[in-house]
Amino acid sequence: MQSLSHAERFVFEKLQSQHDRTGFDCGTQALNDFLTRQAKQNADRNLGVTHVGVATAGHPKIFAYYTLVTRAVEAAVVPTKKLPRGEIGVVLLGRLGVDRNAQGQGLGSLCVLRAMEQVVSASEEIGIYALVLDAKDERARNWYHQLGFGFKALLDDPNRLYISVDTIRETLVE
Repeated sequence: MQSLSHAERFVFEKLQSQHDRTGFDCGTQALNDFLTRQAKQNADRNLGVTHVGVATAGHPKIFAYYTLVTRAVEAAVVPTKKLPRGEIGVVLLGRLGVDRNAQGQGLGSLCVLRAMEQVVSASEEIGIYALVLDAKDERARNWYHQLGFGFKALLDDPNRLYISVDTIRETLVE
């Protein structure tokens, strides 16, 4: 697992209008564009919630962000035999980006940890089996695996990863 010593100095908030979305650059235009053009609108329509890492509460500069959305996946694509047939409820880690000026400080890992904590918390109130994400490429997939949290590939796509709520609970206790 990556060291979080530098990343722990950041505060996370839900994306608000005071946050400077246009000043964010993670090096991937699609992630920059999502934050600039769609994240706030999705939140306003209850289609997804974007959380931003800032230096202090209310500060406008965004150093990292991630988005959580509810989804369902077919149980057949999850490599376990303990699930019922049909769709099961999951949370999708839809987007994750770290500003170029903050990369290499463990902030991406902290975003994943926070998302995992939020999934566990929500699973105590509603049915959620896992946190799911779509790694954009092999490099991203390897990064998620190297975090050491226990992500596994779903059967339908090697870049589609999941971690069950039970595994998250075990990971968070360690």
